[in-house]
Amino acid sequence: MSERLKKIFESKTPKTKLVSYFVGCYPDYKTSLQLIKKAIDNGVSIIECGYPTSEASAEGPVIKVAHDKVLENGDTLKKIIKLVEEIRNYNNEVGIVMMGYIANLYKYPIPKFVNDISNAGADACLVVDAPHELKEENILREELKKKGLSLIKLIAPTTDDSRLKEIVGISSGFLYQVNVAGVTGDKSADETDVANFVKRIQKLTKLPICSGFGIKSPKDAVKIANTGCQGVIVGSAFVKYIQDNMKNKDLPSSLGKYISTFTKEL
Repeated sequence: MSERLKKIFESKTPKTKLVSYFVGCYPDYKTSLQLIKKAIDNGVSIIECGYPTSEASAEGPVIKVAHDKVLENGDTLKKIIKLVEEIRNYNNEVGIVMMGYIANLYKYPIPKFVNDISNAGADACLVVDAPHELKEENILREELKKKGLSLIKLIAPTTDDSRLKEIVGISSGFLYQVNVAGVTGDKSADETDVANFVKRIQKLTKLPICSGFGIKSPKDAVKIANTGCQGVIVGSAFVKYIQDNMKNKDLPSSLGKYISTFTKEL
C-alpha cells in the first residue's frame, strides 16, 4: 500500500477527504497543471488523474468531451505521466491516482507504465474496465506491489457479497465505492443507499472507503460525507465547471474558489 495514501487517511484533518478527478492535459497541458495546483491549494487530498481513451465506457458526456479534446490535441499517456511528475514536484503530500482503461496500459506496456508512474511520484492506479480475473489486471497488481503502490478497485451497488469479499481482499489504498449504477455525472446519489452500502463494505474490511458518482454540489458532498465514508469523490462537477468557464482568463483561480466551497464543508 502507498505510504502517502496511508498517511492521508490516518490524518484527522480534514475529517472527510476530497478526492478530485481531472482529465490529465485537459484542456491543454499548461492549463491542466495550473488547475490541479489550485485544486491542491484549496484542500483536495487526492488527485485522480485520468488518462483518456476513445472508448471511455464508464464516462458520461461531460468527461467524454474532455477525453476527446485531449486525444484531439495528441496528448499521450506518456505526457500525462510527465504532468504527474510536475504535480508531485509542486506538492509532496497530495495523493495521486492514475485512472483510466486497461488498453492504454497494455500498449504501454504494463511493467514500463508502473515503473514510469512510480518514478513520477504517483501513489496508485485505478483501472475502470479491468475485473480482477483478467490476466493483465493481475500483472498490473503484482507490478504495483513491487513498487509499493496501491491498486484501487471499484465496488458497485450491484456487487454481490461473494464478489465484494474477493475485491476487498486484493485492494489497497482505498476502495472506490460507486454510489449509483450507470456512467459518471448521470444521476444523483441517495445518502441512505450510500450509508447502507458503506456499512456493508465495512463489515468486510478496514480499508478507507471513498464514495463517488452522483456528487454534484457541496450540499451533496456533505450528505455523502455523513454516510460513514472516509472520502468523497467529485469528478464531473469539476470538469463541467472547467468546460463552462473556459473563457475565464483566470480559470485556475476561479476553479480553486469553487473547489473551496466543497472542502470548507468537509
